[in-house]
Amino acid sequence: VIFVGAVAASMSMRATTAEIAPAPGSVEAIAKELSKGQALEKAEITKDLGMAAETAHGHMARTLEGLATAVPLEQADSPPPADTSDVDAWMRDLSAAATAFETVEEGTSDQSVAQEAFVGAAQLLLTAVQDYNRLSSSPAEDRNLLLGSVAERRDAAVRLWQAGAAQLDTLTIDSGGDHMHVF
Repeated sequence: VIFVGAVAASMSMRATTAEIAPAPGSVEAIAKELSKGQALEKAEITKDLGMAAETAHGHMARTLEGLATAVPLEQADSPPPADTSDVDAWMRDLSAAATAFETVEEGTSDQSVAQEAFVGAAQLLLTAVQDYNRLSSSPAEDRNLLLGSVAERRDAAVRLWQAGAAQLDTLTIDSGGDHMHVF
C-alpha cells in the first residue's frame, strides 16, 4: 500500500510539473507563438549577417594582404609604395565590404553590434587606405607620421572586425548553428 501511494504521488507530481499546453487563443498561447516566430527571425537574420560577413571578409582580406606589404607591421624598412591600381582596388574592395551588409535586416541589439563592428572596420580601413593614397603627394617630413596613422587605423580595424566576428560566432551558436569563423 505504501508503494502504491508513493507511485501515485510521483505520478501526480509529474503531471503538475509537466508542461501543460496553453489554451488556444490565450495570452500564453499567443506569447508562445510570438516567441517561436522571433527565434526563427533572429536565426534568419543571423544567417544573413553571417553570409554578408563572409562576403565582406574576402574584400577585407585582399586589402589587408596588400597593406601588409605596403605598410609592414615592423616598420624597419620603408617598402616601395603600392601601385595606384592596387590602392584603387583596395578602395573598391573596402566599399564592397561595407555595402555587403546593406541588405541585412535590422535585428536585435546583439546583431546590430556585430553588424556595426563589421561595417565600422571596413570604413576605418578605408580611411587608412585613403590616407595611404595621399602619401606620395605629402611633404616628406609628414610621410612617417601619416604612415604611422595608416598602420594604427589598419590595426584598429582588424581589432574591430575581430569583435564583430566573435559576436557573430556567439549569435550563430545561440541560434542553433555551428561555429562561424570570419576572423
